[in-house]
Amino acid sequence: MKNNILEIIFEISSELNIPAVILGGLALPAYNVARTTLDIDICIYVTSQEKLDLFLDALKEKKIISHQNPKIYQDLFVVFGLNSEAEIWLKPCDLFDWDEKMVKKIKQFFENVYVLSIEDFILTKLARMDRSSIDISDVLKILIANKDIIDWKYLKYRLEWKGLVNDFKEIMKAFNLNDNQSEISQEILKKYNNS
Repeated sequence: MKNNILEIIFEISSELNIPAVILGGLALPAYNVARTTLDIDICIYVTSQEKLDLFLDALKEKKIISHQNPKIYQDLFVVFGLNSEAEIWLKPCDLFDWDEKMVKKIKQFFENVYVLSIEDFILTKLARMDRSSIDISDVLKILIANKDIIDWKYLKYRLEWKGLVNDFKEIMKAFNLNDNQSEISQEILKKYNNS
């Protein structure tokens, strides 16, 4: 029997054929970056209220409930159970919805737990309306740790899709100001520009 809210949510999403990924700091180890966090952020891809209701009913059977009345058009809702809580997002970022490319690029993190592709995760960090210095730091750490495996062409496409090319380049310029990291920032920019 599963006794972890994260495991149960992913078990139910799998049973109902609902794509689901962890977001935020909890997902960072999947991208070779560590940051301590206690927040559980999960994003599910549901396309109808009926599917969302099935998901909520299945959670309720496992004693995980929401005190809200989640609707398909909302951004998120919170669930409680097993002495824990989790934010369930219906969009991977506050500025955009899921699309088929994103769904197809979902990666397994461990067992039944999944994450967005590196490129789409970077996109969610850069596109946030409330982007913070922590988000920028996460992006830089992800770029450094994954510079040789990032699909630069796809990242460029995604940044253009959301109009974030200039944001990305500005972050890289700031990164370049640090003498200890200017060589790696130049390498990353070169890979980006050559894609």
